[in-house]
Amino acid sequence: MKRVLFLLVVAFVAMSASAQITWNTKGGIGLAHCWGDAEGLSGHFVGKIGAGIEKPLTSNWSLMPSLEVAWKGAEEKFSDKGFEYKSTLDLFYIQVPVVAAYRVNINDDWNCALKAGPYLAYAISGKIKGGYEGESFDEDFFSSNDEGPSGRRFDAGLDFGVDFEYHRFVFGVEYELGFISIQKKFEDIGSIRNAAFYATVGFKF
Repeated sequence: MKRVLFLLVVAFVAMSASAQITWNTKGGIGLAHCWGDAEGLSGHFVGKIGAGIEKPLTSNWSLMPSLEVAWKGAEEKFSDKGFEYKSTLDLFYIQVPVVAAYRVNINDDWNCALKAGPYLAYAISGKIKGGYEGESFDEDFFSSNDEGPSGRRFDAGLDFGVDFEYHRFVFGVEYELGFISIQKKFEDIGSIRNAAFYATVGFKF
């Protein structure tokens, strides 16, 4: 998958040389959580930033690949016999979403673009930290030692959302749904997959 991600980045750079493309940049904040067998994991404040290009296909359809740094994760809290447990998972990814967008004109100032497509991601950093009964821990989520979480760095899933464009400014909402379990070591835990909602603001050059 690392090779596929590299090829997508190369294709992104190659497409950017086309005379028919436009550039854009965006950033956003939101909430991430985990789904699958992830009982008890709640939302966690996250964000993302990135740049992309838009390649028109027809008068309404376009292809919009991007290169992003995305922050994902989750939180877990519970009480047991008077003791409180809390842990926070922070994951940082380099990811390449490739979405198709269908744009409709609302009026002279506003456009609306519905978009959806796959993404591939590779984690560059991950931490899980928390505490229980007065003891605290701070571990590398991708540690390969016997006692570490031994998380999976690769992720892939779907990215879909809607953008509202006011001239060169873009206001959007996005939801990312991962299909690959981020943990691979503990069979009793099961499958834990990424999911994140972002509200974004961008600019088209």
